[in-house]
Amino acid sequence: VTGVQTCALPISISAAEIANRQVNSLDDLAKFAPGLVFSKSFGRSNERPVMRGLASVLAGTNATVETGVAYFVDGVYYPGDIQTLDMAEVSRVEVIRGPQSALYGRNTYSGAINFVTRDPSTSFKGRLNAETSSWQSYDMSVSVEGSLTDALSGRITARSFDRGGQYTNFADPGGTKLGGQTTQSVSTTLVFKPSESLKIKAYVNAFRDNDGPDRKSTRLNSSHVALSRMP
Repeated sequence: VTGVQTCALPISISAAEIANRQVNSLDDLAKFAPGLVFSKSFGRSNERPVMRGLASVLAGTNATVETGVAYFVDGVYYPGDIQTLDMAEVSRVEVIRGPQSALYGRNTYSGAINFVTRDPSTSFKGRLNAETSSWQSYDMSVSVEGSLTDALSGRITARSFDRGGQYTNFADPGGTKLGGQTTQSVSTTLVFKPSESLKIKAYVNAFRDNDGPDRKSTRLNSSHVALSRMP
């Protein structure tokens, strides 16, 4: 047999693996995805994923330079940093290595990472999660989901995340801490499924980051509507 080519299969990490392996960020994801290295030397707003060693050295430091690895949520391009995404809302993560420009656009010459969010449950239920660690860090989230009508279901999630600074700024008389990260976010997911062959999904995530003593930003970072036909 001649003319046969082989290609690397995408890596898919399920919700169960995310929970069992305690994948809470892209840093954790890189530990289980061969060929993926994640760097955020200049903070969350300048993160730089590297796939198979391909990336621009200016990515994350120059706003006009892309990394070569693009983020997607439910197949829709996600601009900016992904660190504020609550991994508890993710059904699976797909790490696709190699050039993906034909399907995902020009900013994927190195690869693409697609986060597939969970559909809201049709039965009413809630979830409460609380974690604490060193450096006075904590991560708390609460969500409620359920069926709103026969064809419409939804979920709303609120999250508060704080990571204490590890270093003391001795140049500041107040002795402020450096390296701290704080995020407050609210996300909403709606799924409208009038028939077995049609599903409309909307996801909105609004968050506020406050990293370091002088870095504050408020953004409505991501919203999209996905329309799909079921097989």
